[in-house]
Amino acid sequence: MTAPGLTISYHPPFSASSPGELYQWLGHALLLVPGGVLLGLSVVHWGSGPAVRLWRRLEGLTAQEKTAGALLVGVVAFLAARIGRAVFLLDRAFTDDEQAARFGGQVLASGRVLVKLTDPIEAFPTLFFYVRDGMGSSFEWLGLQLAWAFGELTGTGSLVFSLAAAVPAVAVAWVVTRRLGAAWGAVAALLVLLSPMSALLSMTSHAHLLSRAALSVAVVFYLQAEEKGGRWWTWFGAMGGVAFLCRPFESLFFLAPFYLWVLWRLVRRELPVGACLGGLVLGWAPALVAFLAFNHAVTGDALLPARVSMYTFPAKLSAHDGSLWERFGGNTSYNALMLGVWFLGPVGMLLVGAGASWDRLTKLLLLSVLSLLGLGLFHDNHGIHSVGPIHYSECVPALALVAVHGLKRLVDVARKAELPRATVMAGVLGALVVGLGILGARNALSLREQARIHESMDAFVNDAGLGRAVVLAPQYGVAWNQVPAFRKVGSFVFEWAPPRPDQDQDVIVLHDGPGFAEKLRPQFPDRRFFRMVPGKSPDPFRLVPLDSGPAPATATDEGAR
Repeated sequence: MTAPGLTISYHPPFSASSPGELYQWLGHALLLVPGGVLLGLSVVHWGSGPAVRLWRRLEGLTAQEKTAGALLVGVVAFLAARIGRAVFLLDRAFTDDEQAARFGGQVLASGRVLVKLTDPIEAFPTLFFYVRDGMGSSFEWLGLQLAWAFGELTGTGSLVFSLAAAVPAVAVAWVVTRRLGAAWGAVAALLVLLSPMSALLSMTSHAHLLSRAALSVAVVFYLQAEEKGGRWWTWFGAMGGVAFLCRPFESLFFLAPFYLWVLWRLVRRELPVGACLGGLVLGWAPALVAFLAFNHAVTGDALLPARVSMYTFPAKLSAHDGSLWERFGGNTSYNALMLGVWFLGPVGMLLVGAGASWDRLTKLLLLSVLSLLGLGLFHDNHGIHSVGPIHYSECVPALALVAVHGLKRLVDVARKAELPRATVMAGVLGALVVGLGILGARNALSLREQARIHESMDAFVNDAGLGRAVVLAPQYGVAWNQVPAFRKVGSFVFEWAPPRPDQDQDVIVLHDGPGFAEKLRPQFPDRRFFRMVPGKSPDPFRLVPLDSGPAPATATDEGAR
């Protein structure tokens, strides 16, 4: 009688959780998890035989078959990300910074780092932009813009992000296969694929996908470097540099425990100083040079990235820096809770706890997660949680590696206690498959609802038959909020997609303002001008021509109605 339902909405502040979300999380923990355990146990009597045969077959794979299996895992992860993006995100941005990053990639693809914007500058959609002297581009990190530049030059768009989404599952499977066997490697890959924060983020085009992929490969190269030394230290450093170009602060904090451990071993003469330290420096050099050169080209200062130029640097990372305790409560502890909800739920927390002390690697990985959580003490950007705690997405491969060791430990305990190992595996996997499957599916469907807002808005503008035109409109968030159905669902996209730097598109949407039309006409002499104004029921908007000639007919999207 008092339940608010399970509706998920997308409204600021980012850390706000709707009542429907909280009920969904409680339902997952208290109903779906135990229900999944019981469903898993119910199939043990007829499923244990085939499962044991499959397990033995996996354990007996040849080297060639293991390689083929790793490729299969990658293909599955890639297809899941690609299909999920098309079906649930409708191949659209989930947040404004994705749109700004794509614009930055388009600028780089044109051979520039900044382009001339409109005059007045207020007419151009510049959210998450760096603007200087009438020139501007995305303020995102170089690695993300390079990924979009690759998509623009090759015509593949966001494909590179789906490829990056597949890397962690393969990397985790490789590590666990070498340590515990191919069957456990398959289980580890399954944990990555089942994690809601892994699956949902993989549909997007955020920088976190790139850094997550690079850091998971960096762990692979670290293990190779410890075992074989030599050039692997260079590759370990290089992959850390790639992650740094995509998300500098997060990558450094995640890798800090590994580098401190390497330093400790160097001090104790357990590693060759020349090969190890020299290799790391050599590996990091290209990324650092690119980072400094790009900063200098954009801001004029090699040590001042565009991303932080809007803040007081380096004393603060945020213009609204709170006290240490405020940042701990509002950022670090909040995201720790979100990790508990979104990684693998309560079962995942149990598995991570059981596997934390397995060996040096699991301890380093857990320290990396804690170090990344510690970064929250230095800024107050909580981050969205609708695809999991987004700023902590790099934690998924690390937590999956720890969790699979925890599951192995529980199975070993069951064996020593003369309990059926199949029962433990069936119960755990039942909870994960059923519980996380339903939780992830419900959240994915809600993502599609907010994506329909942008599909409808795009259709209203681009399907109106305007030809080559400029539409002067209110701020995007103001526009879609005029539709009650859209306002109820909400979205984290509040700005129109910026026009391409080459303006090679039929309809360009710019901000409206006093005298903007007159000032903009000379800059777009070959285009007709229209103004978006409130419509009459049932149409939420009208497009009014601002020049002579008949106005083309406009069609209102059914979703907008």
